[in-house]
Amino acid sequence: MTKETDKISVIVPVYNVKNYLESCVQSIMGQTYPDLEILLIDDGSNDGSAEICDRLQGADARIKVYHEKNKGVSGARNKGLKEATGAYIAFVDADDVLDPDMYTYLTGLLKTYKAQIATCSGWYKYDSGVEKRFESPRNVVCLNGREALGVLHERCYLRAYVWNKLFRREVLDGIRFSTELSFAEDYEMFCRVLEQCGRIVCGTKTKYYYMQRKSGVCNCGYDRTYQKAMMMFEDYCRIYSRRYPQYKKLFENHYLFDLMGMAAAMSRNGNYVAADCRKIKKYVRQKLPQYLMDKKVSLHLKGSACMISVSVRAFGAVYRLLHGVESE
Repeated sequence: MTKETDKISVIVPVYNVKNYLESCVQSIMGQTYPDLEILLIDDGSNDGSAEICDRLQGADARIKVYHEKNKGVSGARNKGLKEATGAYIAFVDADDVLDPDMYTYLTGLLKTYKAQIATCSGWYKYDSGVEKRFESPRNVVCLNGREALGVLHERCYLRAYVWNKLFRREVLDGIRFSTELSFAEDYEMFCRVLEQCGRIVCGTKTKYYYMQRKSGVCNCGYDRTYQKAMMMFEDYCRIYSRRYPQYKKLFENHYLFDLMGMAAAMSRNGNYVAADCRKIKKYVRQKLPQYLMDKKVSLHLKGSACMISVSVRAFGAVYRLLHGVESE
C-alpha cells in the first residue's frame, strides 16, 4: 500500500459533457495506482453533468464534487488546486479516458528519475473514429526546466498539455492558471512551471486518449479568445527570446506556427480581422526564410506559411477546402 504522502489528486473540470463524463471518471476510478482522490469541479453545467457528478460521488468515496458558478476551465482547475490534498497533481479533461496503469507508470518515472514532472504519450481520438498517436521520444528523456522550454518550442515530443502529465505538488507552488485566457491557458501556465522545474522526465508509453471534438474550443472560429491568446504568444516570444537567447529562433518559429493557427481559426468562421491579418502576414513574411530553413518543420507547414505570407484569406480558402469547413 502507498503512504498518504503518495496520494495523487486528479482534477477534472466538468462543463456540459454528460455524454462523456462517466466513461472518463470510470477510467480514473479503474487506475491500478491505489491512492487517488478525484476532484470533479462542476463549472456551472446545465446539461445534467452536475447530477452525474453527484451520482458518481455516491459510488466511490475517493470522489469529491464541487459545484461552482461558470468561470471557465482555468477557474475550475484553480479550484481543484485549492482543494487538492495529494502529494502529486494530475489534470484530466472530462471527455477523455486513461489507460488503467497511467498513474502507476508516471509515478514510476518520477521516482526512478527523481523528477518533478513526468509525461506520457497518448492518442488523439477524432469524432470520425480516426486515431493519431502523439509524438514521443524513442527513449525516456530527462531535461532540466530550461532545456525543456527549448524542446517545448520545437513542437516535438514535449507539448504544453497538462493532461498527459503528473506533477509533484511543490513544482506548482505559487502557480495558477490564468483566468484571462480560455484558449492556450495550459501553455501559459506550463511555461511558468518549467522555469521553476528542476527535472522533467518524458516517457515513451501511450497512456492518454484525448478526444478531439468539432465543438471543442480549439476547433472554433476566430474571436476575442483567440485574440487574447495571440497577444500572449507574442509576449512570451519576446520575453523568452530575451531571457534565453540560445532558443531565440525556436521561440520565433513557434510564434509563427501559432499565428498560422490564428489564420486557420479565421477561416473557420470567416472572421478576418483586418488588423490581425496584417500583423500575421507581416510577421510570417519577416521570419519566413528562417522558418523554411528549419529542418524540423514539415513541407506542409512550410507551404502553409508561404501562402499566408501572400494572403491570409487565400490560405483560409484552401484550409476550408482541405478540412471540409463550410463558409459562414
